[in-house]
Amino acid sequence: MLVRAPLALFVALMVGGCAGAPAPGPAAAVTHGAARADPAAAASAGTTSGSRTAAEWAATVRAENALPGAVGWRIGSTAGKTPGLAAYADRVSVRPGEPVGLYVDAHAPVGVRALRIGDYAGVGARQVWSGTVAAQAQPAAVTDESAIPGSGGIRRTHLVVAHWHRTAELDTTGWPEGDYLLRLDAGAAARYVPLTVRSTDARGRVLLIAAAMTWQAYNRWGGGSLYDGEDDTFGNRSLAVSFDRPYDDGFGSGRFETFDGPLVSVAERAGLPLAWATDYDVANDPSLLEGAAAIVVGGHAEYWTGPMRDAVTRAVAAGSNLAVFGANTAYWRVRLAGPAGDPRVIVGAKNAALDPLAATDPGGATARFRDPPSARPEEALTGMRYDCFPAETSWTVVDPGWWGYAGTGVTAGEKLAGVVGPEADRVYPGPARPVPEQVVAYQEYSCGRDRTEHTGVYWVAPSGAAVFAAGTMRWVCATQVGCTGVPGTRSAAVLSRVTTNLLSAFAQPRAGLTHPAKDTVGQFHLPARATTHAV
Repeated sequence: MLVRAPLALFVALMVGGCAGAPAPGPAAAVTHGAARADPAAAASAGTTSGSRTAAEWAATVRAENALPGAVGWRIGSTAGKTPGLAAYADRVSVRPGEPVGLYVDAHAPVGVRALRIGDYAGVGARQVWSGTVAAQAQPAAVTDESAIPGSGGIRRTHLVVAHWHRTAELDTTGWPEGDYLLRLDAGAAARYVPLTVRSTDARGRVLLIAAAMTWQAYNRWGGGSLYDGEDDTFGNRSLAVSFDRPYDDGFGSGRFETFDGPLVSVAERAGLPLAWATDYDVANDPSLLEGAAAIVVGGHAEYWTGPMRDAVTRAVAAGSNLAVFGANTAYWRVRLAGPAGDPRVIVGAKNAALDPLAATDPGGATARFRDPPSARPEEALTGMRYDCFPAETSWTVVDPGWWGYAGTGVTAGEKLAGVVGPEADRVYPGPARPVPEQVVAYQEYSCGRDRTEHTGVYWVAPSGAAVFAAGTMRWVCATQVGCTGVPGTRSAAVLSRVTTNLLSAFAQPRAGLTHPAKDTVGQFHLPARATTHAV
């Protein structure tokens, strides 16, 4: 998204759908007895040595999801909005067995449950661990204007930080790889803290990448995000944001439950050889992508670093498939900053003129990827360009014979109401787009006062890697019945089947060699010029 002005509308359209670490201080011990890994978790936890075959990893995923789920694990609106509880972790992700610090603001003992997100016969999560911590009241947020190590010299960033004392250190020994929500309960209040137990490598596996950097860009906890400041104006926005603070949305989960969690559930239900990481991990260590059969991005992964995009581009060129189940992907270029080895700050000036690094490292300037001083249009990555907000239209099938629709029973012209929105992409014909590129969904619609088009595409890279891009932010949410704005059950049935078809095929590198694309862009009305004011 380009500016702050429509942020409240954006939240209204989507919510309801489905630096070094802070000073440690005195860490409270986790209450023993309750704080043990469940025996089933230890049994299903596997080696991270990378020695397993893809078939063995698939078997591990199936065995994990055959375990009982945690019925009633979700936080309801009342508990999620009850004041008196907030928390964050000092790591975006850990490897299995690594400790994670938990920072909690509460006035009573806090129960903590580690919930691994998956399918679990439709329950959606399994409790892997539980414990109790003794929490305390924490200081208020501060706006830190001091220089940020490794930031490239950017100043007056309005960086909001929670300088809290560590409440507890959790031991993740026995926790299987995967995406987690830590559920905290204190009296009537409940909150989440997201955490990924990441894979050491993704060789031969389908890598699910959670968009933690985008969650943080939108996070307004304490008064500042990359969209606005305490006065709700874009001009006084933060130019850098910190992971050292709770998330203000999703009851503390950020945007995970809407844009990432449902995709994880579909992938785990399919029993594929999966691997897990966040975009933050890839930005820190691009080698995580090496040898991946596929790279999978969820509904909203707007903020990327330059090295992350380079790594994904290299991976596709080497044969890794790419599935983008979202829109507005890789729109803003950001960079990580903070002490060496622990960069907990995202720098995002959104204007090269405000970024001192633009003069010496144009490719690192925090502006839109498509803009100078180092223009790299996003269609070179996904096959499409971000085009519209607010978008609200149907996913309209135009090529029912496309292999991705197998088993869905869709027909030409069938409309899946509400699936496209609230941001959408389309193909922009021109030299940057890939060839061959097959349009599998097309719909003309109104974007505010403008007329434009939505497209969903499938294309094949010269390496044989297959690429799918949904061009809508609501795809992931709509794989589950009850997604806000998507009526009925038909859309969930179709989209979950298409997602499964794609991920199953993409579990083999260079899937485009067995699933070729045909270039059909010329069959549709798709102007090469911008047709909306959203971009």
